[in-house]
Amino acid sequence: MGTHTRTGDVDRETARLATRPRHVHPLRRVLTLVFGLVVLAVVALAALVALVPAAVGGHSLSVLSGSMEPTLPVGSVAVLKPVDTAQVKPGDVLNFTDRDAATGQSRIVTHRVVEILPGPEFVTKGDANRTNDPQPVAAADVHGVLWYDVPYVGGLRDRLVGPAGLAIAGGLVLLALALALLVPTHAKER
Repeated sequence: MGTHTRTGDVDRETARLATRPRHVHPLRRVLTLVFGLVVLAVVALAALVALVPAAVGGHSLSVLSGSMEPTLPVGSVAVLKPVDTAQVKPGDVLNFTDRDAATGQSRIVTHRVVEILPGPEFVTKGDANRTNDPQPVAAADVHGVLWYDVPYVGGLRDRLVGPAGLAIAGGLVLLALALALLVPTHAKER
């Protein structure tokens, strides 16, 4: 005598096995969590240094020199917002174009206001400098006032926007994809 199964019994067993929850592999859970946190951190940093300033008409710059340390350490991102120069007061940190009278060259500088002259013009000084800047800053040369800064992100941002940085970022994405493909989707059933 052979064993006979009814078609209905096989269908029910197949349906039961198909609907039984499968357990996600623990390593996949950990990798998903870590990847999610990294993406969240990258998006939050991008918002802090690009989206938020743009929403108020401001911009962000990487700090390249130590003239404003410890307030603005080298490698930080200084986030600036527009300012009405009539509202500037001593103690504000201004971003402005500094023009060298002798050479005619200009550079972008972020220093603290120490005095306001008629015009208005602003006497500025880097926090780490011993003396005031040599020439007052004209109101027309002011780009904005420091709103906030994000430490350590400037160096990373400057490296990532170049060709080598884009290659490294692409490599990291491919590595994350390879890890996702190598880790089993479901844990083995016992």
